[in-house]
Amino acid sequence: MTGSGPYSGLRVLDLGTDIAAPYAAMFLADQGADVVKVETESGDPYRADPGFQTINRNKRSFVGDPAPILAAADVVIVDRPGQAAGIRSANPSAVIVAMPPWGERGPKVDDPVTRTLLHAATGIAWNQQSYGEVPVDVVVPVAAYGAGVLGALAAATGLLLRRSKGVAATYEVSQVAGAAAIQLGEFRLEADDLPRPGDSGLGSKGRVGCYRLIEAGDSKWFFLACGTLRFYERMLDVIGRPELIDHPELKAPPWGLMLDEALEVITPILDEVFATKPRDEWLQLLAAADVPAQPVLTREEFLATSIVTANTMDVAVDHPELGEVRMMGLPVTVETAPGDPIGRRAPLLGEHTDEVAAEWATASSSEAVAGDAELPLTGLRVIDLASFIAGPVVSRHLGMLGADVIKVEAPTGDPFRAIGPMFNSWNQAKRSIALDLRTPEGQAELHRLAATADAVIENFRPGVSNRLGCDQATLRAINPELVFLSSPGYGLDESMAERPAFDPLAQALGGFMAAQGGVTASGDGNEPVFLSVPIHDVMTPMIGAFGVVAGWWQRGRPQSEGGGGSQHVRTSLIQSTMAAQAAEYTRYRGRPAPELGGFDYSGPDDNTWTESDDGALTWTDGSLSVSVETHGLTTSELAVANELVEWQPSTDFGPIAVYGQLIGGAGPHPAPSPELGQHSHEVRGELDGALFPMHERRPGVEDSQS
Repeated sequence: MTGSGPYSGLRVLDLGTDIAAPYAAMFLADQGADVVKVETESGDPYRADPGFQTINRNKRSFVGDPAPILAAADVVIVDRPGQAAGIRSANPSAVIVAMPPWGERGPKVDDPVTRTLLHAATGIAWNQQSYGEVPVDVVVPVAAYGAGVLGALAAATGLLLRRSKGVAATYEVSQVAGAAAIQLGEFRLEADDLPRPGDSGLGSKGRVGCYRLIEAGDSKWFFLACGTLRFYERMLDVIGRPELIDHPELKAPPWGLMLDEALEVITPILDEVFATKPRDEWLQLLAAADVPAQPVLTREEFLATSIVTANTMDVAVDHPELGEVRMMGLPVTVETAPGDPIGRRAPLLGEHTDEVAAEWATASSSEAVAGDAELPLTGLRVIDLASFIAGPVVSRHLGMLGADVIKVEAPTGDPFRAIGPMFNSWNQAKRSIALDLRTPEGQAELHRLAATADAVIENFRPGVSNRLGCDQATLRAINPELVFLSSPGYGLDESMAERPAFDPLAQALGGFMAAQGGVTASGDGNEPVFLSVPIHDVMTPMIGAFGVVAGWWQRGRPQSEGGGGSQHVRTSLIQSTMAAQAAEYTRYRGRPAPELGGFDYSGPDDNTWTESDDGALTWTDGSLSVSVETHGLTTSELAVANELVEWQPSTDFGPIAVYGQLIGGAGPHPAPSPELGQHSHEVRGELDGALFPMHERRPGVEDSQS
């Protein structure tokens, strides 16, 4: 059985268990690949979890020795250390993605893994904001989901390389890499005197006075996201306090309002004002003024919104034992070859053993030669018109894999350059050209660039791209082979199209904050929790990067299969809220309730942390334990051993330890982020033919001009 997506006709062997590796395979299955899940007689232990029904949809189950069918696979996904070498011997032509939880190197290679242990050992538990400045159990397995999407990106990239150059690559994506990917903005300076990322005078409400959880007068919560000066000024007008813009203690808003002296002033003012009206009234007033704010909803409440309906985010499939099973829809779509989230329900154990054996035993994968595959996307060009986090991180990942990324910025630069070192992580592996797209001259230069490109990434609000001359119709007329990624905040919900979108707004709407705080539909008096991991800002770009690579794959298929010409890939910030809670959103009659958190949540009864006399923290999960990482994953033994980090230079901050290459075997660490307009002269020279052609330049090499 193959589906209708871009990967129809390809065979994928899923030898993984639990979430991460099977989730990577699910993305390929959703996009049409024939995915066979290989299991033992006792089955994947994860079958006991309701999430199995989503993570393993669109697959067939094969019980037994996979040796007779191994040669037929185009992609093989494994999750045990050292397993990839044996697979390569048996199938020299397959793309292999190895996903050992702790990586292939380092102190914990052969150790068991659980959600709580992984989060504790990779810094996620310590970095989570809390009132007691204690490690917190993040109840959703975010690192496993992150690794899964990263693994899908690795597989898709390997397939593209195999088709274009005949090289069958082996890549490594550990759950440690998944933890790095969802903490991408994390960094360390040489001085190492940074405050703990989880430190906040506001506890788990947030760190910035105007970018945090707010309790309204009816005891209902919402998130206020004044992420720009303009939004902050409008919010002050709404609450009738415009004079605060000149308050001497409220300097450099909005991000300056995380300083202690600013919090002492702004916090009681906003708390008092917002306590005077019910939540819905405040949300109406703020929306009318175009101030970003959204209610904190439970998962059940979110499912009832127009957002879910408009984006087909909730779908159902019949199961012979469970009845109707509801789950998330497609998190990404290539429009000329849309996949199907429920082309096939999750399989019963061994349900397809005989038919798979018959179909695959005599088949073989495409001819390819196993070999090194550094920078597999070399020769492809991406124009990055995006700003803030989610958009730029898409092209950062594509640049990490070798694409030549040209970051087009206004003369004033990406607004998030003001964030500091985190900007460096989000914009590695790029070249910067400054263009004023409000002018005919700036648009003309962009159009010259578009003629040489393979993909365009943008995250403008509706109508902006038309005004700036970078809408799809205009650029397609210039280059009919472009792949476009559309990733609006709220997807296809026209009622939300004009609303600004930020990660915590999706956290609030999609149930993350309620789940982590232990909030139920009845309220229960619990306080929601703002996750320190910007889960949507990091999951959406990984999904988007996978979508772009799938779009390139589809572009190369025959026209009869929708191939050739321009491709349009769609995802959204809000769709990631279900993609990052895929198991938690799986529902059927009688399913056990997903785990909820609580105040400074330390985990279920047998999961807890202890502190020794010398201050060392240990996290225990049953009979297993790990040291709690309290200095950040960037400089930890785990990350260093798995070659996930690099010290990179920066003009303003000196050497910075940042995450680099997240897919082992795909190339060296990406180059540091560029200065504003650093490559303007170089890029213009290439367009004029004065320098070597852009497609012959290896991204990341030192620039000859700036």
